[in-house]
Amino acid sequence: MTIARLFCSALLLLQLLMPAAATALALSPAEQALVDEPDPVHVAVMYDFVPFSYVEDGTHKGFVADLLRLLEHKTGARLKARIGEWGDNLEGLRQKQVDAIADVSFKPERTSFILYTTPYFEIPTVVFTDKRFGEYQGPADLSGRHVGVLRNIFYIRELRKRQDIRISEYDDYESLTRALAFGEIDAAIQNLTSGYHYATQNAYTNIKVAGEFRLDAVGREDLRFGVRTDRPAIQSLLQKGLDSITEQEWQALINRWVGTRSNALIERQQTAALTSEEREFVRTHPVIRVHNEATFEPFSFHEDGQPVGHSVDFIRLLAQRVGLRVEFVTGHSWNDYLEMLRRGELDVMTNIVHSQQRERYMHFTTPYLRLAQGIFRRADSPPIASVADLKARPLVLPKGFYTYEQLATQDTFQVEPANDSLEALMRVSTGTDEVTIEIMRVAEHLLQKYGIPGVAGSAPHQVIASEPLSLRLGITRSKPLLKQVLQKAMDSLTEQEKRQILQKWTGKGSQASNFLHLTGQELAWMESRAAIRICVTRQRLPYEDITQSSGNHIGAFAELLDVIRHNAGLSVRLVSVDNFRQALRLLKRGDCDLISRTPPGFDDPAVSLSQPLLNSALVIATGLDEVYVRNFLQLQTNRLAVTDGSHVQVHLERHHPELHLRPYPNIDAAMTAVAAGEAFGLVDTLPVISRAIVTGHHSDIKISGELEPTYPAVLATRSDEAVLLQIVNKAIQSIGPERFETITSRWLQVPILAEPPDYRLITQAAVATLLLVTLILLWNRKLARLNARIQDSRNQLMTAHEELKIKNRMLEQLSTTDRLTRLKNRLYLERAFEQQELLAQEDAAYTFSLMLVDIDHFKHVNDTFGHEQGDVVLTDFAAILKGSSREHDIIARWGGEEFMLICPQTDLATAAALAKQLLQTIRQHRFAGVGQCTASIGVATWTAGDTYSSLCRRADQALYQAKHDGRDRVCLQNDTLPTARQARYARPV
Repeated sequence: MTIARLFCSALLLLQLLMPAAATALALSPAEQALVDEPDPVHVAVMYDFVPFSYVEDGTHKGFVADLLRLLEHKTGARLKARIGEWGDNLEGLRQKQVDAIADVSFKPERTSFILYTTPYFEIPTVVFTDKRFGEYQGPADLSGRHVGVLRNIFYIRELRKRQDIRISEYDDYESLTRALAFGEIDAAIQNLTSGYHYATQNAYTNIKVAGEFRLDAVGREDLRFGVRTDRPAIQSLLQKGLDSITEQEWQALINRWVGTRSNALIERQQTAALTSEEREFVRTHPVIRVHNEATFEPFSFHEDGQPVGHSVDFIRLLAQRVGLRVEFVTGHSWNDYLEMLRRGELDVMTNIVHSQQRERYMHFTTPYLRLAQGIFRRADSPPIASVADLKARPLVLPKGFYTYEQLATQDTFQVEPANDSLEALMRVSTGTDEVTIEIMRVAEHLLQKYGIPGVAGSAPHQVIASEPLSLRLGITRSKPLLKQVLQKAMDSLTEQEKRQILQKWTGKGSQASNFLHLTGQELAWMESRAAIRICVTRQRLPYEDITQSSGNHIGAFAELLDVIRHNAGLSVRLVSVDNFRQALRLLKRGDCDLISRTPPGFDDPAVSLSQPLLNSALVIATGLDEVYVRNFLQLQTNRLAVTDGSHVQVHLERHHPELHLRPYPNIDAAMTAVAAGEAFGLVDTLPVISRAIVTGHHSDIKISGELEPTYPAVLATRSDEAVLLQIVNKAIQSIGPERFETITSRWLQVPILAEPPDYRLITQAAVATLLLVTLILLWNRKLARLNARIQDSRNQLMTAHEELKIKNRMLEQLSTTDRLTRLKNRLYLERAFEQQELLAQEDAAYTFSLMLVDIDHFKHVNDTFGHEQGDVVLTDFAAILKGSSREHDIIARWGGEEFMLICPQTDLATAAALAKQLLQTIRQHRFAGVGQCTASIGVATWTAGDTYSSLCRRADQALYQAKHDGRDRVCLQNDTLPTARQARYARPV
């Protein structure tokens, strides 16, 4: 190593261990007394946790060794390392033989004897692969591969559910890394630092970090200091020291001991620092019960037997931050969940809106999402442009939703209840009801996923019910400490973490162009405003106008602002103005927050400009006889018409003061002045002038030149509203190119500007051509009309046919699905049996089995806990069946508390093993409000000559035998077996 490199290394180490003097910490009397004590604080550390804490040549080294020295410098305390094995260290802290312990992870069960600091490091669990493995995006890329893990690792059970992954276990990380390097396995799942250390130490150059391993049961391993509960001053002193370490100092530690190669997967995450009272609450209440809806997609829904969605991931992340575990409660309507929270049977509801009525029985966190609502109606019904229009229509809303609570109590609205958002949209589609109000992202997702036809959406500002909603967590009033804990967890999330979850669920597929992440600061800013007031200019079509009849905002700007409002969740109020100058006055005095159209490059210290919303050209219109105008130099001696107070007039006055401008009250007056010779020409944007020529029938006016080819449209805010400008710019970027193209094509299509031709010659040629084609047109006119009618009828017939097919599919799905459990029903089961029977008849080696599952003593559950609680047990039971069965197994509700499974390509022995495993899962599950339940299972296998009835009868006989023998067991029945063997199989497995 060169002298220069040695010098650089020494300098880095000196910078790490002897940082510049920091601002003195403000210590409490107890903390100061601790610093002044002659005895050091004894911190238990590990001797073999490379690279964090280990012994080499009799010296304690590693990340923790340097961190302790850094904390001594920051706090003034003396910290002495006590080296030992991990188990002994933890027991030593429990027995109060040491003061603190390093490298401990938060566990709720440890809070009885440990006070935790926030983490100083979080180790990702990653997938290491051979460099030839290819790209790794998630667990699906491990399908068909041989994967190695540490023996008895805590997520092995979840991983083994993926039956297409071959798994081998190893005793330690060193042997696991070696197995990958020598090709024994295709991938190794382990913590980043251990894998990186052994790969580097042994020069395994053929392996790589493929990506972070993400599974519901797998989280990052958090490393903290743990302190004895009788020495809280040590915990608070260490926490203050950790908080005072700069980001540069943290980075130096990470670079030295973990390595820059792995930094891409390492993020220092601020986690929730809980009080002793909050830690005690977590210890005594380690599990929280959280609601999970069926179809509130993409935020909270149930799919493949598992709760999924943005809110599901969000609450899981919060729980992970504070050491809680989440138990999701599924299978109920929204209104049922509200009642369960009211009764204390539920701890948390996600994606809920604050109201004074709900405050009586729940606490609320700050918002974590803000989403715009829309009004969805039958596509062939008249649009809804006002509250009066809405009151005149039958309205269907999910019972208990915030909007339902707001409108159902008003006699002027005709509100019908629905169970969920999907049912409300389907009732509008089928004509049962006319209108529903829903969060636009939810409705768009459901309409696309389920192919619901004939529904149109809109979001007019004038309809009060379409205001955006701020979604929060709602926590039962009986647990105020839970609200504090979850709020702290929310506050600890980084914007990157929140953005990643939101993008996962709303920033992909058809929704990708609408993805917009708002920071906590931006959400808080919008919560502090009742609405954003936008100054919009009258009579500026095709950009914008305010209709006289209904007061609606129309035009290209209006539709683009609606998209911005939708994507950002803005509440909007329109302020109608005559021109830009009036809007600017209102903006500066605080009567307006946003101007819809501002001159590009407008220079005013009180005003900030947004990114360009759209672009057009600045042109001049003159009489037909005028020559082509190429630039402003040709116009210095001419009188030019502009609309009074417009952004164009302000722009020209600032950038071209040499021009002679004459203002007119509106565009039509300016056009008339040009036609009359009062002005040489009118200067404005190309779309405005083109529309005015056509709608005003100004056949004596032409567009004679392009003065500025790029004249972008920008919005304006006050300079002191930086947060609003951030929100607006994000929303502009979120407008998808397809949506932008649709809007601009509808409003801003204009003739292509070209060198003006000889109009007299064109007129003569046109007259001659007109005479020539008139006879042809007269002959073909009637035939064209007839063809058009035939084509229209054909299109209508095809549309109706497609809608009928979609509705038939929807009805088919409804007719074969059990409403309560969302499993298939008997009708579907009979069809599935026919398909399996056909396969078995075609292939003599093929067989399948049938399980009949019955919940034991279910009548006792209904009689003791009520039928509502019985329904909860049934839905939980259905979730267990779906989660414990194989992907190709067919699960259905047979009736009451009985369920049936058809197991394709499964013999009797395999079916027996599956049934036995299923019973074990049921025994281990705790059913909400009831506790433990058991089940009995009868199993039969198809044999040649079997019918649906005969196979069901044999399974039922086996089930009866299981009940007769004492329940909670599996019995088998197969008529083709010899008598002695059959008798053996009739006993419990």
